[in-house]
Amino acid sequence: MNCGHLPPLLVRANGSVERLLPTATVLGLFEKWECTVAEAVLSPGDLLALYTDGVTEAPDAIGEDFGECRLLETLKSQSHLPVGSLLQSVVEAVEQFSSGQQYDDVTLVIARSRA
Repeated sequence: MNCGHLPPLLVRANGSVERLLPTATVLGLFEKWECTVAEAVLSPGDLLALYTDGVTEAPDAIGEDFGECRLLETLKSQSHLPVGSLLQSVVEAVEQFSSGQQYDDVTLVIARSRA
């Protein structure tokens, strides 16, 4: 699922968090490439967040990274929002933290499981 990126986060409806293990290394980087298959069961209300390191490594003025903790705080505190608004909320949190300076891609995929 992440092919070299950070572990996707599965934020359960009850607030618990699971980091999904990587299934392969970076796609296309090595001639011989193997991938394993893993499964995760999503229950209604669970959030799945895939993101690049540009999200968590976005620095503030003194060089501190946005980090996974801030990402999780934003996902949890805004989890009541529709997915599009939640996605925008995370991007805005990263931009505000880093004073609008972008040094890397900020790529996010957020999905919510429905009943």
